[in-house]
Amino acid sequence: MADRAVIVAAPRVVLGKKVKQLRRQGRLPANVFGRGLPSLAIDIEAREFSRNIKASGLRSMFELNVSGEARPRYVIIRGMTRAGGTGDPIHVDFFQVDPSKPITANVPLRLVGESPAVRDLAGTLVQGVDLLHVRCLPLAIPDAIEADVSGLNGFDVTLTVADLDVPEGVEILTDSSVPVATVAPPRIRIDLAAAE
Repeated sequence: MADRAVIVAAPRVVLGKKVKQLRRQGRLPANVFGRGLPSLAIDIEAREFSRNIKASGLRSMFELNVSGEARPRYVIIRGMTRAGGTGDPIHVDFFQVDPSKPITANVPLRLVGESPAVRDLAGTLVQGVDLLHVRCLPLAIPDAIEADVSGLNGFDVTLTVADLDVPEGVEILTDSSVPVATVAPPRIRIDLAAAE
């Protein structure tokens, strides 16, 4: 498992409409909250946050280091407001998780290997799902779950969720009968003039 992306934050004293000043300084206002925890207003470096999101993805777990606190907080992004709805982030809500209690998360599915039906029979590999719903401890969330397609040697073979090898301590909540990958036969183009 890869190292967690680290976000460095500072407690935020600028609140309300004055946060525009923070944004002009390249800081991104954010809040951290969790079950049974008081909400904490923080600000983070906007460019560094964008780099972390591009590298790790929105669904990742982050290590949040708030200045003045002895231990890091493990957080996931619960909400993000963007300028104009699709622009740069202007506010982020982090949810702090308890590392000792299981949570549910969506994990990307990555196809690996080479299918003989694609290589030898000119088929097209079709991925059935992009994300798997899993339950595990927060620090055990895998970056991705791999599906080996080297067993797909014909058009009648389907790889399902039940066929996946998952890391120890990770439970897949997605229905085990859901198809993960299959190979579609090639389309045959008939040249009518040549056929006549």
